[in-house]
Amino acid sequence: AFSKPSILVPLLLLYVVLVVCGMLIVYGFDNATAESRKQTAISVAEQTDLFFVRVLENAFLPLFTMSMFVQELPVFHDLDLMVGDRCDAKDDPLNCTESTSAPTMPGKEDTHRDLAGLFNSTEGQIIRSKFDTIASGIKENSGLGKALVNVQLAPKGVISMLYPVVNCDDFVGNPRVEEGYCMNNTGAWGHDLLNDPGRVNIARATVPADGVVTAGPLNLIQGGETFIARLPINMDPNEGHTMVVDNVTYPCWGFVVVLLDWSTLKEQSNIYKEFENEKMQFKLTRTDVKNGEEVVKSIAESANSELCAAENVTLDLDTGDNGWIISVCFDDGFSPNYKVWAYPIVFIGSFIFMILMMLVLVSKSQLESILLRLMPPRAIRKLRKGETIIEKYDMVTIFFSDIVGYTKMSSEMTPAEVMKMLNDLYSKFDIEAAKHGIFKVETIGDAYIAVAGCPKKCSGPEAAQKMALFALDAMKIVNEYQTDDGTNVCIRAGLASGPCVAGVIGTSLPKYTLFGDTVNFAARMEQTSQKMKIQISPSTQRMLLDAPAYDFECEERRDDSGELGVEIKGKGRQFTYWVQSARKLTASPKSDETAAEKAQEVDGD
Repeated sequence: AFSKPSILVPLLLLYVVLVVCGMLIVYGFDNATAESRKQTAISVAEQTDLFFVRVLENAFLPLFTMSMFVQELPVFHDLDLMVGDRCDAKDDPLNCTESTSAPTMPGKEDTHRDLAGLFNSTEGQIIRSKFDTIASGIKENSGLGKALVNVQLAPKGVISMLYPVVNCDDFVGNPRVEEGYCMNNTGAWGHDLLNDPGRVNIARATVPADGVVTAGPLNLIQGGETFIARLPINMDPNEGHTMVVDNVTYPCWGFVVVLLDWSTLKEQSNIYKEFENEKMQFKLTRTDVKNGEEVVKSIAESANSELCAAENVTLDLDTGDNGWIISVCFDDGFSPNYKVWAYPIVFIGSFIFMILMMLVLVSKSQLESILLRLMPPRAIRKLRKGETIIEKYDMVTIFFSDIVGYTKMSSEMTPAEVMKMLNDLYSKFDIEAAKHGIFKVETIGDAYIAVAGCPKKCSGPEAAQKMALFALDAMKIVNEYQTDDGTNVCIRAGLASGPCVAGVIGTSLPKYTLFGDTVNFAARMEQTSQKMKIQISPSTQRMLLDAPAYDFECEERRDDSGELGVEIKGKGRQFTYWVQSARKLTASPKSDETAAEKAQEVDGD
């Protein structure tokens, strides 16, 4: 196969096409899988987003409910006026002495107000009791479960009431906090959010807001990481309900605050299990602005979230006012693992397929070669089409030969020895036949039959020349041939020229065969020939006289009495000839004339 460009080149092209197609298919599947995985990652991230959005929406209800109670119940109505604006004795000692506002807390002057005087009074106790009753009901019916850990009121931005003050129940059984943990909010009481440098930005953003302001999760004074939601309570400024932020006065009483425990929210969201089941990693971050610079902080991440650094999909969550972003990736990346071994399989598979195709093509080529030895290409094409094969030839030269004394020789040899002898000898004949451009018709027993001028047409003299040269070379081969035991072999040969018909007989083991009187005449020439001699018919002798390139020495045949010719069955006495030798001619008018005739003959074909 590698020595035949007609097979090798198509096979190499096939290999390239298979490799390219295979790689494109793998690439297509890889892209499709990667895109599908990215969509899955986005879908899981969106589900996470949806959960937290739902949580916030649920958190809005306690905020609005508490806000309505403050606005409608007189017990809370003037609480902001009772807390009053902050008065710092260091900056304004005269006015602060006469102020009715809650003073700053000793030791925590910058961040807290002292509310003990306000809420230790009978009126303060009534307000606190009322708040605890309302807040407990709101918490219980919020639908947030253990995630809602605290409800607060902050008139004038000062946390004045909290429920519950100490919360242990909501942390029982929480795997993400220490056993026995309680959220102690005592330290948050009196927290002045508008003046605490760590909380002032969030508080100032809440006062002018039209709705809920969210932040976090943040580490609070009372401990724990908590998500904060605040709602400003707007009331009539003509009644003194105002707050000043950045020198702007707002009709604001203060705000309601709810605290959502971040560890509980993560547990309720099932975020860790969800991503683990999908064999995915995630990292949830928030962006804070501190001193004019953005600071990104991780608020939740899976065990191997660092895998997402190389390849991930990100989604901005509709949660919080400080830019939550979730990055999601698969444990083994978005591209499937099979890509690593798929490409080698493509190369190996394509090579195997190419080898199989090579075997098929080589087998087909060998079959074609065998067919071409059995019959001409024209006959093969017609046979494949199911057509009847009949071809007429005006002038051919037919060769017959057999081994002299074959019957006696074969009786003295084993069948295998006979077979080997015939194969050795006639294989040499086949080589000479190909050399002289003649067609081997068949071998029958020890008989060798060939034809010139069929199936490849040529002029009569040219066909006779080819066959006579072949016959002379065949005699040389036999003269030099010996069997394995040293026995010499002799043949006799006969040639006849004339018209014939060629065709294929039968459909089982079809054979290209010659028909006509010329065939019979050539057989008679061989039968009446003599040992190691070539007998030719009169028509062949006439053709050889016009041979285009050789001058043949032919001798008239005479019997023992000197009479010309020989008796031929069915033909009577025929004047035949012995071909003795051939001499190659130089360029001459004869060869030019013969070449012209040959060209005319070919054109006629």
